[in-house]
Amino acid sequence: MKKENPLSELLSRLDDDSLQTISKKTNASPQQTQSALASAIPILMNALAKNSSTREGKAALQNAVRKDHDGSLLDNLGDFLSNPESANGAGILRHVLGDKRQNVEKYISKDAGLSGESASKILEIAAPMVMGLLGKKSSGSGSAISGLLNSYLKTEKKQATQSHSVISQLLDRDNDGNVMDDVSELGMSFLGKFLKRR
Repeated sequence: MKKENPLSELLSRLDDDSLQTISKKTNASPQQTQSALASAIPILMNALAKNSSTREGKAALQNAVRKDHDGSLLDNLGDFLSNPESANGAGILRHVLGDKRQNVEKYISKDAGLSGESASKILEIAAPMVMGLLGKKSSGSGSAISGLLNSYLKTEKKQATQSHSVISQLLDRDNDGNVMDDVSELGMSFLGKFLKRR
């Protein structure tokens, strides 16, 4: 049986009502919301994998998942989406993206045709969902978390080489304000590739 990747798994949990709720909170259309999430989720997964490649990062991620992200958020999405601020997405992004958050927001904003503020809010909603998925799939086990992230990276490198390269640029380069010059030639959004692969 083919394993579902995190992007398709999380997007499949969002029905039309959920997308409408996020849209209203972020001043985006449902289509823009879905496109922004389809960009944000792979970026966050890659950032988590990058951070957990060090012993300290791995331990920090394991502790965060075990302490705060058991996956129950995904079983109660309606409650979460009615008050997403309660999950402290901004705090998660501070740990996961650090000073690269601005680069990521600029990319998502351009990719989905959103304002920077809307992209920022959607990113803050996506972060707790990604952490919840890690918690749900791993039961807080450090080795299971690492296994999930490594498996995801291997799959993405094979299936979406170009987008994986773009994500690497977003997460690796210095925050000099010119990130869009490097990634603007991608040519097709993450959502477009996701839909083509289904």
